Amino acid sequence: MFTVRTIVIVVIAGIIGTIANSIVINIMAGAPVMPLILSFGRNAVAIIVALLLIPIFARGAGVTAWLTALVALTVIPSLLARFVFGADAPWSFILTVNFVYAVVATLIYAVSYRRA
Repeated sequence: MFTVRTIVIVVIAGIIGTIANSIVINIMAGAPVMPLILSFGRNAVAIIVALLLIPIFARGAGVTAWLTALVALTVIPSLLARFVFGADAPWSFILTVNFVYAVVATLIYAVSYRRA
């Protein structure tokens, strides 16, 4: 389940998901995009949360795996943003930008996972 290949895929998925999330934050709130993209903390959290994709797709399939991944990768970073990192944005904003991260990270992982 946790192989070097799946961990590399998760790292890539987490980082690209963070880039997409950062671009959406820039579009919606006007925040400078490069500091968001280059933030070590944001990328670390994105990669750690994306590690959930490995067991989700190993134990589930199809729609179930996708829905589980999208919910987990949206809700967990949103809760962390609000309660750990003190994000003061409305819940709708936080959930929206983290949903973008979830979709992109899950898409990258799912496409790469199938090619194994």
